Amino acid sequence: MWSRPENDQFANEIYLAGEYVSAGTYKQIGSQREIKIQREDYLPASLDGRVACYVRLDHAWGDKIGPSAAPRQAEAVAA
Repeated sequence: MWSRPENDQFANEIYLAGEYVSAGTYKQIGSQREIKIQREDYLPASLDGRVACYVRLDHAWGDKIGPSAAPRQAEAVAA
């Protein structure tokens, strides 16, 4: 069965290893690797002999719920 390529919708937003990018979360295309950049910095190489290509993730789930939401959920389960 045909499946949509992982990077099809991000054709204009692909970043290469070594590129200087703004802060955010980036996912390496073709793997599950996610890189969180805290401030403007360079994207890391893959170190496996292949060129690492990344797409920027708009919002990670952890960013949406925030760090304070996890303890409240744990308290509700324990109660």
